[in-house]
Amino acid sequence: MKRVISIQSKVSLTAILAMPLVLLSACTSRQPNSTATTKVQAGASGAARNGSPDIDLNCVMQHIQSPPESFHYTFKDESDNPWQEDAEVTPQSVSGTFMNNSLPNPQAFQSPPQQSGSNLMGIGRMASIFSTIHMTSAVVNQGAEQKNGYSAVKYSIDTSRADATEQRLFNTIFGPGGFVKGTVWTSSDGCPVQIFLDEELHAKDGSVQGKAHYQEAMVKQ
Repeated sequence: MKRVISIQSKVSLTAILAMPLVLLSACTSRQPNSTATTKVQAGASGAARNGSPDIDLNCVMQHIQSPPESFHYTFKDESDNPWQEDAEVTPQSVSGTFMNNSLPNPQAFQSPPQQSGSNLMGIGRMASIFSTIHMTSAVVNQGAEQKNGYSAVKYSIDTSRADATEQRLFNTIFGPGGFVKGTVWTSSDGCPVQIFLDEELHAKDGSVQGKAHYQEAMVKQ
């Protein structure tokens, strides 16, 4: 169902996520960890309509590779192609572990922040989700809230509240009855400091084709 991303790849997440959004719209089927542009605008009730920053997945990698402060970072993808990352990030170094379907045992690493991208690239798995739901009513601004030591904006995400036009798009991407639901908190510059997100993909007959549960966190130290 999902493409396996080799952890040895030296392609930076920034380069991957710079792919034009038009590539996504040209696809007739979607894979949960496919990549696309990730600086996305929230929906009609979300960031773009309320003067808030965009939900910017690239910002997470920028914080890891050029940390403005120390924080604990985690990412988890629970699916048929699992991925997990855990790291202590400081302006001087990044140390932690990662594991995936090909490397089921924790792989330890330590490196300068600028060289940590090849070990902490899992957040790119959510790129196509956010590229699909941006500027739709699936994303709703819930207001300001403190989260993980940050002054944050809370967004609820639920593709079931989409209008008829958006539902046709979501049915094409996620399949009939497929959905994305969850909650995202972003810092003042749009970095997701907490994500809880569930995705379910359906076949054309409505049967479940794949599930994924995503978690991400940046906890200020």
